[in-house]
Amino acid sequence: MDDEEEKTRVNHRGAVTNELRKPRREDTACMYDDESGLVSYYLFEDRLQTAINYESHKDVRVKRDKIVVLGINVENLNLFDSPESIIREIAVRMKIYLPSNYTLARGIRYTFWLMMPRLNTGEEIDLELARVRTIFRTPLKNNERLVTSMGASIYDGEDTKAKSLVEKAIIALQRAQSQGENNLMFYSGN
Repeated sequence: MDDEEEKTRVNHRGAVTNELRKPRREDTACMYDDESGLVSYYLFEDRLQTAINYESHKDVRVKRDKIVVLGINVENLNLFDSPESIIREIAVRMKIYLPSNYTLARGIRYTFWLMMPRLNTGEEIDLELARVRTIFRTPLKNNERLVTSMGASIYDGEDTKAKSLVEKAIIALQRAQSQGENNLMFYSGN
């Protein structure tokens, strides 16, 4: 830590100040994807676990909301000249058209992960998933189209681990990939 940074956190008497300081890049590198500006998968998983904890610890007299975890894979991404520009374009679209309480992350094996909290009914879930599918079906700036596979799992009060919901979404995503292009599948235990 250099002396100038230390001065911003300690006043002339040696007491800690309340001033906000810009975090160092090294401290936040694991939280965000440099190329797309989206949160990392690890931060996504942390936010998902926080949302699950919030819902599972609600008072029993309060109705628990559903949380949808959606894995999205762009199947034809490697056919584009600049895949990163496509990811940035889709990320911007999703930030514009989806509610701000949703968490969109850059995936590790799959292209995107989306957490949609505070949904109550099947109709709300269907509406939000239709909105996401529309974002991906709309042609890109260069008038090209994306081919996607999507897999969803739903927290309804039973699962208490984020990893479990993600694993279920991966199973649904793999089923969608095996069914052909532009499919959306929900996880079911069968």
